[in-house]
Amino acid sequence: MSADREEIDRVRKKLVDLIGTQGVVDAAAVMAIFQWNTRAADAAGILVEEPTRSGRNKIGNAFGFDTRIDGLAP
Repeated sequence: MSADREEIDRVRKKLVDLIGTQGVVDAAAVMAIFQWNTRAADAAGILVEEPTRSGRNKIGNAFGFDTRIDGLAP
């Protein structure tokens, strides 16, 4: 993850060169499933562990989002 668009493009091209377009699609699908699982857990009211909350908040803060004290998705 980066806010540097040129770096993202460079790494994306390198990834395609290494594992191919289908590999990138598969990796994105796996990442999406993990994201979906987290959102489903949030929606069900399952508590999120402190390390996960801290990590989410650090990433969110880097992109200008407010800290979520309870760790739940907005």
